[in-house]
Amino acid sequence: MKIAFVVPGFAADENDWCIPAHTDIVRELARTNQVHVFSMRYPHRVDVYKIGNAAVHSFNGVGSRGIASAQLWQNVLRAMAREQERERFDVIHAIFGSEAGCVAVIAGKLFRAPGVVWLVNGEMVGLRELGYGADLIARQRWMNRLILRYADCVLCGSQQTAETARARKAKARVELLPLGVSLERFATSPSPSLSRRGATAHPPSWQERVTAPKPAPYQGGCATFVNVGSLVSVKDQATLLVAFWRVRQQLRDARLTIAGVGPLEEDLRASARELEIQECVTFAGNVPHEELAELYRNGDVFVQASRHEGQGMALLEAAACGCAVCGTNVGALRDLARANAAVACAVGDADALADAMLCAYTNRVGLRERARQQVECEYNLSTLGARLENLYKRLKQGA
Repeated sequence: MKIAFVVPGFAADENDWCIPAHTDIVRELARTNQVHVFSMRYPHRVDVYKIGNAAVHSFNGVGSRGIASAQLWQNVLRAMAREQERERFDVIHAIFGSEAGCVAVIAGKLFRAPGVVWLVNGEMVGLRELGYGADLIARQRWMNRLILRYADCVLCGSQQTAETARARKAKARVELLPLGVSLERFATSPSPSLSRRGATAHPPSWQERVTAPKPAPYQGGCATFVNVGSLVSVKDQATLLVAFWRVRQQLRDARLTIAGVGPLEEDLRASARELEIQECVTFAGNVPHEELAELYRNGDVFVQASRHEGQGMALLEAAACGCAVCGTNVGALRDLARANAAVACAVGDADALADAMLCAYTNRVGLRERARQQVECEYNLSTLGARLENLYKRLKQGA
């Protein structure tokens, strides 16, 4: 099949992960299909280049607004039309709604190919108190309404997102099909093939901080909690710090590692000092994607504190690496909890999050096994790649 992906941004080269789950699914499908990626705003150059077997067309639309944005859309559609003339696309698939999804739907109608849009972010929400979500922006609301009406299929990364899309009376077919996890990269022990390629050749500075000497074990060992995500309000690490302070009342030697960067880092560090937990909280900064698996393997429990997740990849990666999983009842964690593979709690409730953390740590042996099994069955990258190909074939046949 010949597949077009439309994305806001994509890896600039073989060493740039950009959004890793997107790179992974493109690589997976490009093994046996002809794949073209049309990346609208990143990387910051106009180019055609290769990532794996996929051809990437980049347009450097960063900062484009108004007339310039319309010109960007036109440039993308013209490039797609040139490829269509060489050989027809069998499907046009956007990752993310809003602009990328809208362009994919328009292209599908122009080229008479099925238009698919993957909703895996904040397309269906508007959290005004956080300034987060596409619903807060009139132009994006309009584009997402168009997608729900005119796409041939809307894929959702979690059941919660699918329920929201259906509740908006989508005329498009709505299906649950999440982004997948590479079980070669994320596993309970390092992959020999990755080791041969040098994926963990040099311990970075973050690893030295995370694996610094820990206090002596207390009542059964040192509980290690891990959180991975941008340091922004929707990820709500502020509530996580308060919850962790409460966990420390019962697990005095517990430790927390927060991996990620963002505008709230200094505020979060200040909160840790105010709570007097700065000595047992590590801000690991930007951990390279290829080194995240080792971070997860060093943890007992992965904690999600987010106020919203369209899906959430970090908790699935952590589960694949052997962490028990707990946190807020949103995104993929909600789905894991319904399968008895995670401990879920209310959003924004520090007491409830602390209870979930303690419960997950106490029951970590059973939880980590059930979570790992769920990832292997429901979020396996290769399995989801095959499911996508089957979906494309059905859509092409009009089924």
